[in-house]
Amino acid sequence: MSIKINLGAWNSVFAVPSKIVDEGLKFSDGVKLKVLLFVLRNCDRELDENSISKATGVNVTDIPEALDYWVSMGILQKEQDTYFPVENQKEDVISPVSDNYNKKATEIYNPEVKTDNISNTEIKTTENSQNKNKTIEEISDDVNAKKQLFAVTRPQKPDYVFTSQRLAVDEELKILVSEAQLALGKILSNSDISTLLMLKDTCGLPLDVILMLIQYCISIDKGNMRTIEKIGIGWADDGIYSLEAAENKIRQVKQTSINFSIVSAAFGLKNTGSPTKKQLEYGDKWVGEWKFSPEMLREAYERCVDAKGEMKFNYIDAILKRWHSNNIQNKDELQNFENSSQKKNSKKKASYDIDELEKINTLDNI
Repeated sequence: MSIKINLGAWNSVFAVPSKIVDEGLKFSDGVKLKVLLFVLRNCDRELDENSISKATGVNVTDIPEALDYWVSMGILQKEQDTYFPVENQKEDVISPVSDNYNKKATEIYNPEVKTDNISNTEIKTTENSQNKNKTIEEISDDVNAKKQLFAVTRPQKPDYVFTSQRLAVDEELKILVSEAQLALGKILSNSDISTLLMLKDTCGLPLDVILMLIQYCISIDKGNMRTIEKIGIGWADDGIYSLEAAENKIRQVKQTSINFSIVSAAFGLKNTGSPTKKQLEYGDKWVGEWKFSPEMLREAYERCVDAKGEMKFNYIDAILKRWHSNNIQNKDELQNFENSSQKKNSKKKASYDIDELEKINTLDNI
């Protein structure tokens, strides 16, 4: 007797890590999923952007972004221009067929694992044993921490099909695209339009705020869609949803830039490029909050270099913090403060010496 089981479509399957569904699905779109599924299906072939585009219908320019998304989610790794599965992938793999298939899929995504595949039951048992000694509150905190970590995932742009469909029916999006093209002086690509749609729908920025954002980026000579996207996401994170809030944000950013330029000039820094967030915070504190003059900034800088042999922002901050706490704003006040401190120290030292002499005399008389 011969037995043959026809699984139909399930005769040909390929592995999909569970993490794709558990974590990557919410913020992905059709483009990213199509690219990833095609790559996983053809993992034994060397693919290029043109072949992926031809098979999936995805625009060639959108493929690197799709692959980079799965890199950010920990599904793929990237070295130079080559993508490959993350090593030591310990997650389950979605499989509708059998344990043998699960074992094979595990070996594909974790080359070091060749035998003794870990089942779902064993994984759950391990997790339960780890949580056994935890309180309900601690377990809840762990879950919330994981959710919070996932919630900060960068917003994802819609794919070109969805963008084209929305552009055909969304009058507000048509106005936004038209005004943006006029301001930037170029015809926007589908990828550019999807960025605007993301800022409008996903990030929730109103039309007038996005247009002000574009004008601001142009004013700082960064009128490109990458900068517009980056700053726009930052505005959404900061709750900038009105023209007034946007104006205040721009004013604040400009003042921060002015404050740091005062610091860099006082320190004699040239070609500073893009200062770090921490350096900008120092500038706001020293100049905007503590109101130190360039002269006092220079004094703190020179003392830092004399003591450390190099410029250290945290050391300069400690110097300025001490001056600020003692209401010192100029060199005269600093000189008076240091003279007063020296007198106090000398009195303490003299008192100490007298006490020591009295002790010595007492010992001599015994």
